[in-house]
Amino acid sequence: MNGSKLAPLDGRGWLAGQSADFRAWVAGNGRWRVFGPGRVLYGAGEDPDGLYGLGSGALEVTFPLVGDEVVTVHRAEVGFWIGESALLARTTRLLSIEAAAEARVFFVPAAAIRALVADQPEQWQAFFELSHINVSTAVTLLAEALALSPRARVARVLLRLADAEGRVEVRQDELARLIGMTRSSLQRTLQNLSESAVLSRGYGCLLVLDRARLEAISMEA
Repeated sequence: MNGSKLAPLDGRGWLAGQSADFRAWVAGNGRWRVFGPGRVLYGAGEDPDGLYGLGSGALEVTFPLVGDEVVTVHRAEVGFWIGESALLARTTRLLSIEAAAEARVFFVPAAAIRALVADQPEQWQAFFELSHINVSTAVTLLAEALALSPRARVARVLLRLADAEGRVEVRQDELARLIGMTRSSLQRTLQNLSESAVLSRGYGCLLVLDRARLEAISMEA
């Protein structure tokens, strides 16, 4: 069992790919914080306060589209880090981050990051690598929304959110918002997948029964 202060973040995602010295610096300069469901970690338009890494639970990433209307663009998984973009660009936050379920998050303050890169400018590469990962995720999500069938988009989200046993802990209204579908369209798609014995539906959760078939559906244009 990994007894590291950073576990599980030192074993998956962006941080796992960094040097031992860098991981040690993160461990020494950050701390764990717990956010209850619905709690906002930070909001669009705020000054950047630091970097956040998801150790357990789930985070919802939203974008303010028009006025008070927000669009859910991503449901983050364990190993996800965010907060570097505004720090790199020296600007305010573009996105809002909210705990979709109770979330345990490792937080590294902006002041510590700025001090590190002022003393060791070469460390900017690690933060740029994280920015590249997050931009790649955003481009992939956009491409999926533009090119894939609704059924394929649902399949991809379910595959991404399913745990090792195939359980997807998400309400259907949350899932519809995440995929950008109406609830009626989502209901029809889930009914189709259920009748095909690809998944089963329960209260507040879905269970993937046939991952191979769901992966095949996820490739439908």
